[in-house]
Amino acid sequence: MKLRNFINWYEKLVPLNIQEDFDNCGLQFGNLEKEVEKILISLDLDDDCIKKAIKEDYDLIFTHHPVIFHPLKNIIKENNSVNTRLIKAIKNDICIYSSHTNLDSVEFGVSDALSNKLGLIKTKILDSHTKNTGYGKYSDIDEVFAEDFIYQVKNKLNIENVIVYGETNRKIKRIAVLGGSGGHFIKNCIENQCDVFISSEFKYDEQIDASDSNLILIDIGHYESEIFVLELLKQTFNKTFPELEVEVNCLKNPTRKIF
Repeated sequence: MKLRNFINWYEKLVPLNIQEDFDNCGLQFGNLEKEVEKILISLDLDDDCIKKAIKEDYDLIFTHHPVIFHPLKNIIKENNSVNTRLIKAIKNDICIYSSHTNLDSVEFGVSDALSNKLGLIKTKILDSHTKNTGYGKYSDIDEVFAEDFIYQVKNKLNIENVIVYGETNRKIKRIAVLGGSGGHFIKNCIENQCDVFISSEFKYDEQIDASDSNLILIDIGHYESEIFVLELLKQTFNKTFPELEVEVNCLKNPTRKIF
């Protein structure tokens, strides 16, 4: 199918106009008339991603984080740079499309994928916008001790370590999740009387605000909080376009380590 047709279909599901003003979602590079048969989905255009795309002849790389985020004044080949990966994509006629904050806020987006992985049901939007869009999800679970719940999170997400802020020697019931950086949404957790907030990249003052409101923060890592949406995208693409070959690219060695 033509890239134009794929994009038209996707942007009806995940419109560009719901992205944040600072964002740069949409087609990053490519020919709208190009025939697309193979799609590689990745959080980022990392080295493994572009190498795999070139080696296995993918037509389209679909990333969560925009490849071109800030205005480019030049495109210079340098080691380990986005520019170099972009040059490789252009040389090999590999189109690139990115879906970031618009995918964060749609009903089946990043936070839904995370909440599904954790087994949360009957979720509500944490920071609600219009037309069933918004950031984060929250719901109630059977009351459990916080420390037991933390081990459940590690097991369900298959991660070795998390960073926890707050008093864990107590029972908890209402859980909030948000893929990506969650600090700006602590106030939403407090307003919705959440006991636990699972996200990433909490600043010191945000940790204090949470502690003052008896909110436990569980930092699972930015990559770890968003990775599950890739498989959800693959399933969505395959359901509508079974003729396409769709694969997910994951980092072989995630960069976040806690010693």
